[in-house]
Amino acid sequence: MDMNSISTKIIELRESHGLSQAQLARKMGLNKNVMGRIEHGNRTLRADEIVKLAKIFDVSTDFILDHQVPPTAEGELLYQQKQERDQLDIAKKVQELIDLTENEPDLNFYGAPMSQEHRKLLANALEIGLQLSYKKAHQEHEN
Repeated sequence: MDMNSISTKIIELRESHGLSQAQLARKMGLNKNVMGRIEHGNRTLRADEIVKLAKIFDVSTDFILDHQVPPTAEGELLYQQKQERDQLDIAKKVQELIDLTENEPDLNFYGAPMSQEHRKLLANALEIGLQLSYKKAHQEHEN
């Protein structure tokens, strides 16, 4: 059982159901800090917590544990639909690139190492482009 994949699955399930970390913690009967540790892979889930998560998200325990089974429950289908949307969501890809630009220590640009200043410039340019695209998309959606 890989805690990182389980942690990621919990975060994605929580987000696909529109819950904050604090809301999920309350539903689980846990402290928000404990929920944060679970989501960061710093605390292992107990068996009863896996069962609670399955009930909250309407998924099987196999699904939470990342066992490869076809989606059957409503929550599993909702999760799969979110995954498919995310695969096509360019904004998420740009955000991942921004995160990479800001956090990857050995980043190169055309084969040359990037200075911290150049990293910030690139991250800012990507962020501005993302914000402008977001505003444009919402303006078009409203019209």
